[in-house]
Amino acid sequence: MTDIDLSPLKDVHLPVEPSFFPPAVGWWIVTGGICLVLMSLLLLIYFLNRSPKRYALRILKKIERQNADLSTLGVELGVLLKRVALAAFPREKVASLSDTEWADFLLQHGNNALSAEQAKFIASAAYLPKQKAVAIQTEKLYTAVKEWICCVLKKEHQWKTMRKQ
Repeated sequence: MTDIDLSPLKDVHLPVEPSFFPPAVGWWIVTGGICLVLMSLLLLIYFLNRSPKRYALRILKKIERQNADLSTLGVELGVLLKRVALAAFPREKVASLSDTEWADFLLQHGNNALSAEQAKFIASAAYLPKQKAVAIQTEKLYTAVKEWICCVLKKEHQWKTMRKQ
């Protein structure tokens, strides 16, 4: 067999292996799409958690876990319901309400979620002496307040559109 002289090919080199970075354009597009989807999901979760209804229900759960005495409970629920009403209805209509007017407002706008006794208790709890015993079931009160919040804040969008007109 004849020997082939390869000495003239000494200066020919193999090409450099391709590096991992920078990736091809397609990979940039895929990465950007994934980032866009993740950011939109995070924004969606953020804005859903900022809704007044969820915020009010979170505060209600916090009040429920405190296991405060009945008069303190009534005051805290009254403050929470006033805040919910201020978020859902025109300020001029809600801000000045107190005692029996506030109890009537609670009865009128909750689709009968609160009973008359519960509404009167919430409206007058700030004025009752701490020693006065009131016969009211707290579990039913929490349920009624939750229903009232859900009912009123479901209608929130309707009131906001009526305010603009």
